[in-house]
Amino acid sequence: MTSAVEVSAQRLRERGERVTPARLAVVEVLAGTEEHLSAEQIGERAEQLRPGIHRATVYRALDALGEFGLVTHVHLGRAGTTYHLAGDLAPRHLHLRCSECGTVYDAPGDVLESARKKLARELGFHLAPEQVALVGVCKNCAEST
Repeated sequence: MTSAVEVSAQRLRERGERVTPARLAVVEVLAGTEEHLSAEQIGERAEQLRPGIHRATVYRALDALGEFGLVTHVHLGRAGTTYHLAGDLAPRHLHLRCSECGTVYDAPGDVLESARKKLARELGFHLAPEQVALVGVCKNCAEST
């Protein structure tokens, strides 16, 4: 099985883009975690993987990888923005954020599939819920009130 780093490097080459240590470090960090990492956290981990990479370079790599469709980000409201590998490089999932405690949970990517299909069929609107966090109250907070 080919790793996300190898696939990303191949896709960058196919596009005629540079395969840089920073870009590969970002992909490696994201491929190696299921956490919801901020750009700053990715920068810290990328620097640990490849000492000498500057934080600003990592931020530029995140932007470029986003433009190339290899990385995506999700706005989590108060919890900031988190980054993930995109497309077939990672399992599709949604984010749920508790409005009470701020905890972010992952949900299966197909949980809104019927709504997605209905919106496309009836309105011609193609929903992309992976880009935002769905807000509600988690089980723990609901039980404590």
